[in-house]
Amino acid sequence: MSSLGELPVQVGPLSDELTYGRLIRGLRAQDIKLPEIRAELRRLWIEYGLIVFRGSRVTPEFQVDLSEVFGESEIHPVASFQHPEIEKLIRITTDTSGDDEDLIEVDGNVVAGWIPWHKDIVFTERLNHGGILHATKIVSSGGETGYLDQIEAYERLSPRMQRAVEDLEVVYHVTPIDESSFYADEKVRYLKVGAPLRAMLERDWPRVVHPLVIKQPGTERKLLNYSPLWAQHVVGMDRDESDALLQELSAFLWNIPAYYHEWEPDDMVLWDNWRMLHRVMPAPFDEVRVVERTTISGDYGFGRIL
Repeated sequence: MSSLGELPVQVGPLSDELTYGRLIRGLRAQDIKLPEIRAELRRLWIEYGLIVFRGSRVTPEFQVDLSEVFGESEIHPVASFQHPEIEKLIRITTDTSGDDEDLIEVDGNVVAGWIPWHKDIVFTERLNHGGILHATKIVSSGGETGYLDQIEAYERLSPRMQRAVEDLEVVYHVTPIDESSFYADEKVRYLKVGAPLRAMLERDWPRVVHPLVIKQPGTERKLLNYSPLWAQHVVGMDRDESDALLQELSAFLWNIPAYYHEWEPDDMVLWDNWRMLHRVMPAPFDEVRVVERTTISGDYGFGRIL
C-alpha cells in the first residue's frame, strides 16, 4: 500500500491476481478539495478502470462531490430509477413485496436483483463515462457487484479473433432480458417483471450501433467494446454467422477472471463504463437491497443511431 500525496490515505491493488483496479482507504470529503488529489484520483481511474473506496464516512453529498471529481453529473435517462430527493443520484431497490422489483428464476433458484454483464445505457448512442455506487442496505448473502476489464479481455483474445472483430459493429436494442441469446450462461426465467423494467420495455428506444473494438480515450489501449446484454446482431453479417460470433464472445467473457465486490456499509465503487463491464449477482428474493449511484457524464464518441 502507498499513500495518496501527503494524506494519511492508503492506495493499493484490489488483488494480487488483477491487472486492473485500486483500493483506496480513508479518503475524506475535505481531501477531494485539493487540486493535486483530484488530479491523482483521475489518473488512477483512467489507468486502472475501477476504484473501491473503503473506510470513508459516506454521505450522499460526499458521493456526489467525489463523483464530480471525475466528470459532471448526468441525469439518468430512465426516470423510474431517479432518487426521490437527490437529482444527481439514482436509487435501485430490490424489494419483491411490491410491484417495483423483478422476480427471477436463475438456474432453478428464485432470486431478486440479478443483472447480467452489461455496460450502462449501451442501448443509447452515448455511453456515460461511469458512476459511483454505494449500497445503503446490504443483504445477508449474494448481491455482489462484478466487474470485468475489457482491456484485459481484448488482450486475451487470440490473434485470429482480434483480427475478426477489429472493424465490426454491433446493434443494441432494449428487449426483454431473457429473450436475448447472448446475455448469460445461466438459465434464466422472469417470474415477474417489475415496474422499472416494464417502463424501459414500453419506451420506444431507437436501435443503436457500437463498434466491437475501440481505443481507450487518453491511452490508446485497445479494448473489446461488447455488452452481452442488449446485443442484437453484427452489422452487415449473416444472422447465423453473427449469432455464432456473439455467442463465442459472450462465452469468452464469462470465462475471464472478474472482480466481485462484497459490500461493506461504507464502501463506494467507481468504475469506467467505457472500459468495464459490470453485473449484479442474485440476492435472496425475500430481503431488501438498496443501492444508490451517480452517473458521470460523457460521450466516448463511437456510438450512433442506426
